[in-house]
Amino acid sequence: MTSGRGYADIVHTDTHDHTITFMNLCAADLVSLFDERPMSQCAAYEEIVLLCLIFFHILYASKVLERCRLQKRLSSGPRAPGSDVELSPESDTALQPQGEPEEEEDTGSLSPEEEEPDKEQELQEQLDAMMTVLSTSDEVEQLVLRNTGLTDDLLLRLAGALKSSLSEVGLLNLNLNLIGPYGAHILLDVLRVKPQVKGLHLFGNKLRDHGVMTLLSGLAELQEQTERTAAAIQQAMLLPSEQNMLLQLPTGWRSFRVFTLLELDIGGNGLGSEGVKLLASYLRYHSYLQYLGLAQTSAADLAAWKELFESLKVNTSLTQIILDENNLGDPGVRLLADTLKENTSLRQVDLDRNGISDVGGNDLMGALLCRARLPLRHLSLQENHISAGLMSRIQEEVKH
Repeated sequence: MTSGRGYADIVHTDTHDHTITFMNLCAADLVSLFDERPMSQCAAYEEIVLLCLIFFHILYASKVLERCRLQKRLSSGPRAPGSDVELSPESDTALQPQGEPEEEEDTGSLSPEEEEPDKEQELQEQLDAMMTVLSTSDEVEQLVLRNTGLTDDLLLRLAGALKSSLSEVGLLNLNLNLIGPYGAHILLDVLRVKPQVKGLHLFGNKLRDHGVMTLLSGLAELQEQTERTAAAIQQAMLLPSEQNMLLQLPTGWRSFRVFTLLELDIGGNGLGSEGVKLLASYLRYHSYLQYLGLAQTSAADLAAWKELFESLKVNTSLTQIILDENNLGDPGVRLLADTLKENTSLRQVDLDRNGISDVGGNDLMGALLCRARLPLRHLSLQENHISAGLMSRIQEEVKH
């Protein structure tokens, strides 16, 4: 773990009658807080306080801002019916070659040159509205800004409002935008301040391998840091000799949260073999994910998919994976079938448009028979080349 931080970042939060400022407290300066304690305890106390300061970037003010109940969810587009998760990119028809657009605006006689400024102005207005709600409400649960042309620069603006908001946002849906590798750094900065975020949907952006590497390494580091801080706080609470140390922590430390991401969609981001291999390592060693979107990742080679599927053999948290349009073919599906024989957590798998024939279909059938006690609840194989008879037998083994 290479955090690179030896101090707490400056954070300044103003309310009507309350100002909180964390100055750059260096690790060496913190020792002075415990100058009356034995030196053997100072290092431990210093580490606990420093870790807590890093993650308590924003404290709730003593007087909550006037509540604005405009809405509980910021939304710019539909979600999958009855779900907080876009289960597959079918709902994002803008990227489907055979799909129909969600809606068409009547542009009349506007030329392309006239339309572009209108779109930019519309996005700016939408961002301004979102930032206004975030700054005045503590009830925003989901932030949805999909298919709007959101760039890294605009994401940076939005991130500032999100970090300072009193709302405990649990889902960021930024599907179908223009977020690149630099945007991964911005998102990680948001997650450090908002560890309650459980879902990060980035389907159809431009992260590519470099952005995914930044994102996944940052997620793993943030998770490890918050786990270590939580363990230190718990130990301090259990030991009577360290009770006084807890009084030195910032107000609100009892509400400290361990960061645990449960939903991640990075499909359609131009990932290649290196990106998929990095994801395999994350799934093997760091992941608590329950949902993984990885559709439209056809640039990865068979060796990369083998590493990913091997990591899923030992993963016990993932219950749903989206693998549509990945050009897996029969060889890739055979690797997945071997994984399904050993994996005990997966319940929903999407494999639409992967060029699977009866050869791969029979491999899947064998895997389903091997896990009769842990059947899949959903297996989508649309637009492959599996015969009707075999498809019928496969679906009989899926317990809906």
